[in-house]
Amino acid sequence: MVASFWLQVLARHLRRRCGRVIALAGLGLLATTRPTLSAEEIIINYGFFERRISIAELAAFADGEGLSPQLAQYAKSLRLSESDLVAIQEVLQQSVDLDFVELSRFLYTTQGETLLTALGEVIQTPARQSGVSALRGAIILAASDPENGLTLLNFLMEYPTTGIRVDVGKGFEIAATITETLSQTEQAIALVQDIANAQAQEPVENLPAARLIVNAGPPYIVTTRPLTLPIRGVEATLYLPQSTSQRLLLPDDIPVIVISHGLGDERASYAYLAEYLAGRGFVVATLDHPGSNSDQIADLLAGLSPDVVENQEFLNRPGDVSALLDAIQQFALNDRIFRRRLNIQNVGVIGQSFGGYTALALAGATFDPEALAAACDPAIYFNPSLLLQCQATDIAVESPSLKDDRVQAILVVNPIGSALFGESGYAQLEVPVMMMSATADTVAPALPEQIEPFTWLQTQYRYLALVSETTHFSVIATNPNIAPSIPVPVELLGSNPELAQQYLQTFSLAFFQRHLRQDRRYDAALTARYMAENVERAPLRPLSFIRELTPETLTEAITNGN
Repeated sequence: MVASFWLQVLARHLRRRCGRVIALAGLGLLATTRPTLSAEEIIINYGFFERRISIAELAAFADGEGLSPQLAQYAKSLRLSESDLVAIQEVLQQSVDLDFVELSRFLYTTQGETLLTALGEVIQTPARQSGVSALRGAIILAASDPENGLTLLNFLMEYPTTGIRVDVGKGFEIAATITETLSQTEQAIALVQDIANAQAQEPVENLPAARLIVNAGPPYIVTTRPLTLPIRGVEATLYLPQSTSQRLLLPDDIPVIVISHGLGDERASYAYLAEYLAGRGFVVATLDHPGSNSDQIADLLAGLSPDVVENQEFLNRPGDVSALLDAIQQFALNDRIFRRRLNIQNVGVIGQSFGGYTALALAGATFDPEALAAACDPAIYFNPSLLLQCQATDIAVESPSLKDDRVQAILVVNPIGSALFGESGYAQLEVPVMMMSATADTVAPALPEQIEPFTWLQTQYRYLALVSETTHFSVIATNPNIAPSIPVPVELLGSNPELAQQYLQTFSLAFFQRHLRQDRRYDAALTARYMAENVERAPLRPLSFIRELTPETLTEAITNGN
């Protein structure tokens, strides 16, 4: 499930192998011995119905000793086949590779507490109490098992009360909500695809000319320059276009594009995009956000930071970009080539995930405390990005304006912000906006975080690119010569990350040429037909590109089917 993957992502970062007893004692989380009490039975509760299952009998079954008479009776009542029983054995013994020291640190963060509280709605003590501490202790002790690691069976055996009560009724409610959410997402994706397919049949003028300019090679070479900002010690890299001959001089009025990474990421992940755009005449800057980059996650897992991010990071991130723009302006004033050519008042921002939030805030999206409170009320989140968004509840109430008037257009990839900004916050955006969404994004799901917010936009120029077979991590590049700071399983990168990154390059070029340089030749490239005929390739198809979707149309589709 998504929550377990998030834990894996965090826990795989900078592994620190410690002795089991020493580490647990040092953390002060648990005693160095097994708990005096451990669970002996699972209490299945559904309304007035209650049944008890021996954990020892489950363990024997998992070890291949067959079904006890009690378990055999349950299997018969539930009509479980041999293949079902084999699957249950596998689930009981399936090990999740998590470093228990790092896992324990995460479970004490705000996000960890939220996940445990949600889990406690279903898994409780015999006295029907949520038991966050019991859950946390059982998970950490199970993960510390040197032979098997964290398995469901180990978790059950480490639970520090005589029994584990499972509220099946609550579980059914959650399952029903998940099923409904998945169905609505499928309907929403199908709707966007149908609209894009219809629009792709419409005639578009100047398609051949658009194809030529989009596919043209880079006219400039690219040089880089490091920047360090005095505030927060922000590290940045400038990508500067350079003329290769006297016949091709740099243009006047060069726009600036800033790329903001997501949580736990770093600026190097988007070097491929920065080089691509700089080679086509933009000044591009990538930066590390100190409070939410890979170093921050390293500090969290090393026990040097108490939370995934501090609340202030929701304000610091837009401030980092504004400070970087000031530094770029100062650089240009002292540079003979860019002194009269760079236009710091004409800025585009590209942001992925948490960086998408950053771009939206800089462009003028405003916090909606009421929407945030409503979205953060449920005990269980079916949109994992809310674990981060809901941390900003206090910040949102008295937040100053984060808008930077120099930002003239934004391209957001897998952005988060549905709860932070709500419908009213998105409606404040006046600059052109492009959203890139992934059909298989389980961190910032397409429906709540991109498709629905797209319907809230009121700005004249708005675009949604919904890419099939891609995930939250598809556009994040990795260097094969450098171990990634947060390894992501290959299956969670999508079918073809390199192609997804090429898609993003094309989207960025067409969007910013049109809306920063005001080059209307790129209008034809920003159409469903152009994308279908010139950009879309297997396996990342369909690529659905639309410019308008109303809330009413979306609501009807997810309610009644489209």
